[in-house]
Amino acid sequence: MGQETTRRSSAIPNEGHGAVSSVEKALRLLSTFSLASPQWALSDLAREHGIPKSTAHNLLKTLQAFDLVRQDPEDRVYRLGPRALEMGFLYARSTELLGQARPHLRRLAERSRETVKLGILSDSEVLIVAAVESTHQLHTRGDIGTRWPLHSTGLGKAILSALPLAEAEALARRRGLAALTKQTATSWPKLRAELAATRERGYAMDREENEAGVRCVAAAFVDPLRGAVAAVSVSGPSVRLSDAELAILGQEAVAVARAIRPHPHWEEL
Repeated sequence: MGQETTRRSSAIPNEGHGAVSSVEKALRLLSTFSLASPQWALSDLAREHGIPKSTAHNLLKTLQAFDLVRQDPEDRVYRLGPRALEMGFLYARSTELLGQARPHLRRLAERSRETVKLGILSDSEVLIVAAVESTHQLHTRGDIGTRWPLHSTGLGKAILSALPLAEAEALARRRGLAALTKQTATSWPKLRAELAATRERGYAMDREENEAGVRCVAAAFVDPLRGAVAAVSVSGPSVRLSDAELAILGQEAVAVARAIRPHPHWEEL
């Protein structure tokens, strides 16, 4: 269950920052590859970013030189290269968060029998970095490596509730408040009220706001020194997750968020 959000517009800003601009363009090009769009033709990449094909070609050649992308010799499309995988493994092994979180996520999945996820704030979205899927035949997917909106997901609202209100508003407005279901909060006043309720409860709720038929609870924790925000969620089909069950799972999520301690200066809300 669940689909990755539609890829956002990624037009590259005009030049004007010297070498930094070229780096930014290359990184934006690289970030276009996703689970939803794992391969791109040169012309499509150029069109996606609003740049000449020659510019896109030069950027891809640079990325190829570092083995971050590779071009298929037969169909000529570009895909991520082995160096991208290497960097992903390096992140997974070097960050304390994932190592500390995994045993807690597994125990929560065993107790709840639903899908448990860990998401972090990344580029104004929620990036799923770890998950344990439910053993039920009907369940939500783990979706590791996918990105989701902040305003419509339990993970996103938990993260927003952990931030200063002005910062939360800026992040939410940056991607827009698209109506993904009839339940989605599409105005800042409505979302702000939901964030206030989240802070009071200690956990966020997604009652079919991101996807029809899916409900979720999530609790956030923050690292004030590193400026990082993360959240843990429990999600499943609405036919199994009543309001009463969500309340129980919400408290479970809060307990797990407080138990995840990747470093002594991590603090629970």
